[in-house]
Amino acid sequence: MYEVKLPYGKKYVKAQIPFEYETVSISEEPVLHSNSEEIIRAIKNPIGASLADLKGAKNVVIVTSDLTRPVPNRLILPPLLAELEAIGIKKQQITLLIGTGLHRVSPEEEFVELIGEELVKEIKVISHDAWDEENLTYLGRSSRNTPMVLNKHYVEADAKIVLGVIDPHQFAGLSGGAKGVVIGLGGEKLVQANHAMLTHPKATLGNLEGNPVREDIDEIGEKVGIDFIVNVVLNSKKEVVKAVAGHFIKAHKVGVEAARKALQVELKEPADLVIAASGGFPKDVNLYQAQKALLHAAIAVKEGGTIILAAECSEGVGEERFTNTMKLSKTPQEIMDNFSKQEFRVGAHKAYLWGTSLLKAKVILVADGIDLPTAQIMQVEKANTLQQALDMSIDNLPENPRIYVMPKASSTIPLLKS
Repeated sequence: MYEVKLPYGKKYVKAQIPFEYETVSISEEPVLHSNSEEIIRAIKNPIGASLADLKGAKNVVIVTSDLTRPVPNRLILPPLLAELEAIGIKKQQITLLIGTGLHRVSPEEEFVELIGEELVKEIKVISHDAWDEENLTYLGRSSRNTPMVLNKHYVEADAKIVLGVIDPHQFAGLSGGAKGVVIGLGGEKLVQANHAMLTHPKATLGNLEGNPVREDIDEIGEKVGIDFIVNVVLNSKKEVVKAVAGHFIKAHKVGVEAARKALQVELKEPADLVIAASGGFPKDVNLYQAQKALLHAAIAVKEGGTIILAAECSEGVGEERFTNTMKLSKTPQEIMDNFSKQEFRVGAHKAYLWGTSLLKAKVILVADGIDLPTAQIMQVEKANTLQQALDMSIDNLPENPRIYVMPKASSTIPLLKS
């Protein structure tokens, strides 16, 4: 028997399986510098832009992500704030904006978890609200007709800094760069129009070239203005493999090269069974987030194979539109057909992405926060434990099955040689 161990919320789940398997995951390579040293190195050696250019700014915004993204704010902010102070920008002049995109507004109790108790007392923190018209500003339309509706605190600032993690994104290619502000601080209409391009053939996982979703984000970033970014690439232990800082396109490009090396894994052939987890909290806080792991796992599985998805989902599905859209269909093909007939809505788009995976493979879900009726709405089988899910899948496997275990599937880009 062989043990399978997967991150699940803030803990792990384990099970026994009678077959050997191959682990498919992001880089396990040891980092060259400590996390703090690598971030300081990047900030002091920026690419294509300099913090010194912000000297004299009166009103500075720093944008970071909400808890669904593992941005190491507590490591980035101290050296960044020190550099700003060195050019005369004090903490009282700085506002930290939490880019929630179309996620829920971050409550104040999460501010401490994001940046630490001390900094919460020293700098102003505001959570973005994509539906708060009074705090949104309209700046016209992009060349792809996306309404540029963004957080007014950001638009009105003298200096604009964006933090982020360069992670795989299922239709923007990779995250980081301008995405932190354009989507993170975008109004509902902006995010809706941008994400409506997800069905484009080049709007795919890991791809930036000719990707209209990414190109739209970068164009809007240029128009709204981004003075400086700090982006990181993380390994399987959430250590900083690479940090980049500077111009939002030039620095991001260097970070993307490092991200590809750390996050892409080449596979010989698709598997009969893929056992996947999102990577634990916060990436499995709800099914809306955990869907990403399912899509990545579906790339690695053969047609008609099986995927086991282990995701705690302490917040349940996490998005009402996702659930309501799934209720309209009884089969994966119906999901796709219904999606093509309806006006694009963010939230509903998750059903489309979920459906693409269901079309390819049977899915068994292990999730404490998802009950059986909800699993049925999601058109997946429900297992109470990882062991039960494995036992349910054994009978459908061939004599010598190919099995992949993806403990951090949301961060892993599987590449099939074929």
